[in-house]
Amino acid sequence: MEEILETANKLGLMIKGTELYERFEELSKKLESDKESKDLLEEFAKISEEMNVKEQSGSTIEVEEKKKINDITEKVSKNQLLKEFIATQSYYMNMMMQIQKAISQPKGEPIRKSKIIKPDSSGKIITDI
Repeated sequence: MEEILETANKLGLMIKGTELYERFEELSKKLESDKESKDLLEEFAKISEEMNVKEQSGSTIEVEEKKKINDITEKVSKNQLLKEFIATQSYYMNMMMQIQKAISQPKGEPIRKSKIIKPDSSGKIITDI
């Protein structure tokens, strides 16, 4: 178990060492300190979610609602920080999904070094040490 956690820690450090992670963190901090951009992104996310819920439920999206989402989308597309943040976030999330897939669907044969036996009745992991 310890070796698995050490490997997971190395993976975390490798992720943090990528230029993509560093750029995402940098842009997140910039966004956090830019109230106008942050508020705009929050409004965009809220309106997008509302429209998504309406679409999913089969409700009609009114003309004024379509105009509202178009207006906010245009504002977001004109905001350089938001454009860069959204693009970087998308690349970062894609990387994380690929990593998750590699963990949940590894290629090759299992490595049988783990000493984990099973959880006991309290949920504690029993190891063969």
